[in-house]
Amino acid sequence: MAKHYYLDSMSQSEIAELYKISRPTVANILKECREKGIVEIRINDKSPFSSETGQILINKYGLETVCVVPQEDDYALTLYKTCLETAGFLSSLLENRMKVGISWGTALYHTIRQLPKLGLMDCEVIQLMGGLGAVALYYDGAELARILADKMCGRFFPVLSPVLVQSRELRDALLKEPGIREALEKASSLSLALVGLSSDLPEDSALVKAGFLSPEEARQVYSEGSCGHLCGYHYDAEGKFMNSPINNRVVGINPD
Repeated sequence: MAKHYYLDSMSQSEIAELYKISRPTVANILKECREKGIVEIRINDKSPFSSETGQILINKYGLETVCVVPQEDDYALTLYKTCLETAGFLSSLLENRMKVGISWGTALYHTIRQLPKLGLMDCEVIQLMGGLGAVALYYDGAELARILADKMCGRFFPVLSPVLVQSRELRDALLKEPGIREALEKASSLSLALVGLSSDLPEDSALVKAGFLSPEEARQVYSEGSCGHLCGYHYDAEGKFMNSPINNRVVGINPD
């Protein structure tokens, strides 16, 4: 009887009819099988969304959801598994008529590439910041926005400007350009934002690798307490954006 229920997926009513007994009798027999150890139920839950570490992070930082992916010896494998989980989670969030903002980075690139084609309607994808240029074309924001819009069957709005320019005055002038202004105005009412985090260690900084910051500038902002950058803006260990002249040269969504 237990085999019929647990292995053959028969209902209790079907089993009762087969053995010509009542359904409550079947339920009692199945319960007795569990109590006597005839049937053992094991839940093999290795989901990265149900880890002890994830629960600690949720409690500490007041987060809604945390996905913890175990680190592998090979960085590329760790990145692949992380992006695979992210793509699956992202697929569950995307809906019709969404406005999705996206920044740039290798993790976002691999996440977007693993998304299935989604048959959505009236969606828009907005680039949140200027681009890194040809040195990082495949994970640049405009390319990621284009790929994501194609996956979502929606439109995309690029920010056709470098992410970091030479002066605040030039930044302010570029923000008045019609195409850039339209994209960033749309970014003020997003349904969802996809952003990557980059270290501010000079040897690891994406802005240094792309040529927008010199190693000397990177060392200076790092010595002032910056530990990373988000959409081009440098932030400290408390998650607060730095009061740095560099942040005033970023072409992109307003930090607020």
